Amino acid sequence: MDVEMTIDAMLHFKKYDTAVFFTGDSDFLALVTHLKNHGKKVFIFSSKNNVSQELRTGADGYTDVLDIDGIWGKDLKHRAELEKDSK
Repeated sequence: MDVEMTIDAMLHFKKYDTAVFFTGDSDFLALVTHLKNHGKKVFIFSSKNNVSQELRTGADGYTDVLDIDGIWGKDLKHRAELEKDSK
């Protein structure tokens, strides 16, 4: 999968200005560096326990996916309990 992602990023290079990767794998650092050197913005989404420091700091931005409550719905159980109690 890593190779396919890299090939796609390179083949379609002129079709985008911003790349978003959901990975913490330092194997992508060379690709991130290459894209940034050619004017692309690169953002990394991963969990803080599974991202290399080089990748985290090498990109234009990093987001810990475990901190995105809206995506993962950490409060869903709480909301369900509130709705149950209000009935």
